[in-house]
This record gives sequence, C-alpha cells and structure tokens, in this order.
Amino acid sequence: MAKREFISAPEQLYYSDLCHRYLPILRLNLLALGAAVASFQLLIKDIPLQHPALFLLFSLTPLLLATFAVWRGSYRGAIWTCFISMFYFMAGVLNWTHPKDWAFGTSETLLSVMLFSLSLYYARWKGFSELPVK
Repeated sequence: MAKREFISAPEQLYYSDLCHRYLPILRLNLLALGAAVASFQLLIKDIPLQHPALFLLFSLTPLLLATFAVWRGSYRGAIWTCFISMFYFMAGVLNWTHPKDWAFGTSETLLSVMLFSLSLYYARWKGFSELPVK
C-alpha cells in the first residue's frame, strides 16, 4: 500500500473526531492497567522484600513514561505505548498460567491487549488527521 501524502477535508475531520473520542478511553485503559498491576503487587502478591514499593516502582516505570506521552495526545507516545503494552501482555500470560494468579493474569492480558489495540488505532488516526489537506 502506498504512503498517503494528502487527505481530504472530510477525512481529516473524521480522523480528528475519532482521535478526540478515543483518547479518553486510551487514557482510562492505561490507568486501569497501572491500577491493576499496582493492586496486584501491593495487595495480592506476597513479595518477600523489605521494600515492595521499590519493586512496584520498577514494574510501573514503563507505564508512567507512557502515561505522560499519552496524556499529551502524542502520536509517538501512542506508538511507544504499543511496545510497552507487549511487556505487560507477556507478564499477563505468564501470570495466567500460574494456578494462584490466573484471575489477575487474565485481567492483565485483556487490559494490555486493549491498550495495544487502542494505542495502535489512535496512532494511525492521529497520523491521518495531521496530513495536509489537498
């Protein structure tokens, strides 16, 4: 498929509207995944560490970096969120196969797949809406 260099005015309006409608859903999904990971690390999982907050900081740092980029509505931030969500997808699948953590693994997997899909579509729509009008 050839790369588009121009876009019509109705298409630009359509893609801009999609971006404005789906950005809050993308933000909520990102926050929901962060809340799920934080609640699992702090409340459910028994971590034999003196400072579990330090472990939580390492597990949430990629999401925090993506949160700043997504909150601004950045095109590149949405692309990086796609990459970051794959790490949480892998962790979710590993937790899903564990007998005690299967419920959390299922929710983490589903939230990360939704985050990947939403950020992928948002990046595509944002890229189309920023093309010059011909």
